Amino acid sequence: MLNLTQEERKVMLFLVTIALIGVGSNFLIKQFSTAKSIACFSQDLARINLNSADKKLLMGISGIGEKIAGRIIEYRQKRAGFSNVDELKAIKGITDSKFAKIKEYLTVK
Repeated sequence: MLNLTQEERKVMLFLVTIALIGVGSNFLIKQFSTAKSIACFSQDLARINLNSADKKLLMGISGIGEKIAGRIIEYRQKRAGFSNVDELKAIKGITDSKFAKIKEYLTVK
């Protein structure tokens, strides 16, 4: 068809094989990545329950680091849970502006 030599056919086969492996790997990474479930939040899909979330899940929200996640869990344990999301304002490090950014990702059930 293309009048390729034996060596050129081998190179083409190799390049097509590498491309297919790359596409397959990319698909698998996107399909089974745990970061996807942590970082992809919207009001339609899911909100994190403050009364059951672990530290790692809380840290997946932009604006909540290790220290604040620890403080949220500590507050939850001392108070036997959150009754509403607004209680986060009582936690050291959560300012009004930070609260405004993170409240849409959180719920209390």
